[in-house]
Amino acid sequence: MAKESSEIALLPEGAPDTTVNAKKVFGVDTSMKVPAYSKRTEHVPEVDESYVFDPQTTLAILAGFAHNRRVMIQGYHGTGKSTHIEQVAARLNWPCIRVNLDSHISRIDLIGKDAIVLRDGKQVTEYREGILPWAIQHPIALVFDEYDAGRPDVMFVIQRILEVQGKMTLLDQNKVIHPNPSFRLFSTANTVGLGDTTGLYHGTQQINQGQMDRWSVFRR
Repeated sequence: MAKESSEIALLPEGAPDTTVNAKKVFGVDTSMKVPAYSKRTEHVPEVDESYVFDPQTTLAILAGFAHNRRVMIQGYHGTGKSTHIEQVAARLNWPCIRVNLDSHISRIDLIGKDAIVLRDGKQVTEYREGILPWAIQHPIALVFDEYDAGRPDVMFVIQRILEVQGKMTLLDQNKVIHPNPSFRLFSTANTVGLGDTTGLYHGTQQINQGQMDRWSVFRR
């Protein structure tokens, strides 16, 4: 499945360089060919050879990778929502990073902040990017775990990039970040943004409906 060097040179930075047969690799009833990478990197999850894929959930996740859709997986705790995304990414050799949106994650954790560093023996202030601007500039699948536990101010930071071509503006840096064409976004949740209606998930929040509508695919 190797490509000619002249063809690779035309690909955007970090673009997938091969495809996989979804039916053969994941055992789902589809003719879908999914973009993938021929080489593994340090951010690609380890493959669990014994993992059994749920067909409908797998198709939803594959749609996210193949068509750049924003996919939210909802289910009870311990059902393997995040693991499912990781195992799909592992077989596509797609770098994947998980971020747990617990109540301690703040806006500056996602966006970045000024930090004092030593340079040439002197203390200087230097801006350090957070996980969000770093991730959207790279061919990475970013997974927000416990999406419905995120603080409201944090959720509005995420809202802009929920659009497929959503750019991110760093006001402190007067900088607009354009997403890498191979950046993908997923999330997992217990309540689909409705808050704790069962008494099982204390600490979850109701999520703005305008934001929920930006998620392209839901799978329960």
